[in-house]
Amino acid sequence: MGFLDYAWSVSLQKDNLKTRILIDPKIHKPTLVKNEAGFDITLPMPVESEEGTMFYLGHELPSNSDKKRIAGRLFRACVIHLTTHTLTATNDEYKYPLTSKHTTVETFSHSIANDAFVNNYITARYPDKLADLAFANSLAFAKMKPAERIFNPATRIMAALLSKVNIGTTKGKLLAEEGEAIRQMIAELTSLKEKITASLVDEEIKISEEINQTATTISQILESHGPVLEAPALQYTEQIGPTSIFTKRDFPSKYEIESIFRQSLKTLGGTIPSEDDMESCWRKVIDAETLQAFNSWFHERTREAKILARIKEFSQWTRFKSVEFPVEDYTQYLRARFFLKGGSRRLLDSLRIAQDALDEDPRKEQGQLDMPAVIQKIASNSPRTDVFFQNEYLSKSYAWSILYDVSASMKPRGNYSRALAICVAEATKELLMDPGSWSFYAFSDRLYVLKAPSEAYSRRVRARIGGLKFEGLTYMPDAIQVAGEILSKRFDEQRFLVVLSDGWPHGYPNIATALSASIDALTKKGVIVIGVGLETERMNVYFKTSCAVYNQKDLVKKFTKIYVNASIAALEG
Repeated sequence: MGFLDYAWSVSLQKDNLKTRILIDPKIHKPTLVKNEAGFDITLPMPVESEEGTMFYLGHELPSNSDKKRIAGRLFRACVIHLTTHTLTATNDEYKYPLTSKHTTVETFSHSIANDAFVNNYITARYPDKLADLAFANSLAFAKMKPAERIFNPATRIMAALLSKVNIGTTKGKLLAEEGEAIRQMIAELTSLKEKITASLVDEEIKISEEINQTATTISQILESHGPVLEAPALQYTEQIGPTSIFTKRDFPSKYEIESIFRQSLKTLGGTIPSEDDMESCWRKVIDAETLQAFNSWFHERTREAKILARIKEFSQWTRFKSVEFPVEDYTQYLRARFFLKGGSRRLLDSLRIAQDALDEDPRKEQGQLDMPAVIQKIASNSPRTDVFFQNEYLSKSYAWSILYDVSASMKPRGNYSRALAICVAEATKELLMDPGSWSFYAFSDRLYVLKAPSEAYSRRVRARIGGLKFEGLTYMPDAIQVAGEILSKRFDEQRFLVVLSDGWPHGYPNIATALSASIDALTKKGVIVIGVGLETERMNVYFKTSCAVYNQKDLVKKFTKIYVNASIAALEG
């Protein structure tokens, strides 16, 4: 179980189609975006230096056995907070990210009002999740600058409000008028909290208007204290803009964390543990799951590095900018697969019938008599003469490699072309049975490894297919060269390279000539190269064996036909 799977297991939102969860090691704070299809949540990854120091959400974690446990709690806090937003977002006017259409003060005000809904929802429905939030709050409070070191009055008030709402106290000294502003805003949020609590048991209460009104009041109070230059937020919540309220400091001691943790847990409405040790708030199995996610993550990174190193041996003479694994997006895979319900099953059935016909060994007209068949012939007075033993049945061995074009020219075809590629991949999975006998790659001016021969067609592979983006140039000859060279090293009786594209190679001079040369070179090595044009007839310009596919029916009928014809031609040749 890697971090993406772990995020889904922790998520309070269980509708994979409504919410996308992505992992991006390049970002440092989580993001939340609302669009027509639902929500996109992007989570940062813990980063570990060569010296063993781990960094996560702006924290430098202690270099000991606790770092994975601490990172796991922060990771869960991110997932819990952001996925609860997808359950409580009832106001279409204020879509995420809030900064896209609002002023900085509006962004902060609506963020803290919506977060009040999130915290109340968790307290009412999932109180056992509050420990992770309280722990993340305690680390944030430890890094927060005291009020005296925040020079902009509005920023100072916003930082104090964040602290008061989530931890129950403020850090540093405020001016009298600033303290009064905090009291006014807390009164507004307390009133909102009561209405939110009532709305969770009475569906007739429309809470969105109350959230808007509270946010408007908070905005007015903040605007009276000077220019609003930033919209601060806690590190584990969705990023709403740059912030300067945190400082660099050593990781707090366990005593300091526990003191703030208890206060935050009480403020959120959780139950303070009776034991002296705050560790009693977490079951041991939770930390064990975190450790499993980390170990799986490190194992996957090591294994993927080996896969890439092997493929790069075949790609070193190509023009590819990189050879890599795409970002994993399981939700996008599900959304694409929805386009062609049952498509892979229909294609599989058609291919199985065709393959059985190719493998069939008819009964013989001469040789050693099969006595049961002879007796049956005599008893039935049948004119049949095929009463001799068959040769031992040996099914042919097959190896496939699939190439999917994800260059910018494929963008208009979007998820429908992705769905057709998924159909071919999932039919291949069932047809060949042995995961080691087929592979799946995507290409633009980069080569993406979707499924190496050493991998099973797992949820991770499916998520890679969903994570593909349509961008870049079309280095089709290079992709055919790499996938074909790997395929040609196998000793199967028939080896197929299936190229799914719009038939427009593009990116460097004489690319059409290079494409023809790549196909001819593979054909001479005994590899059967099939071009499948996705909503185009252009593949027949370059591929001797090709078909144009515009819908599911075309894929089942035309692809099966050219597969059988190509296989028969290879056997006869």
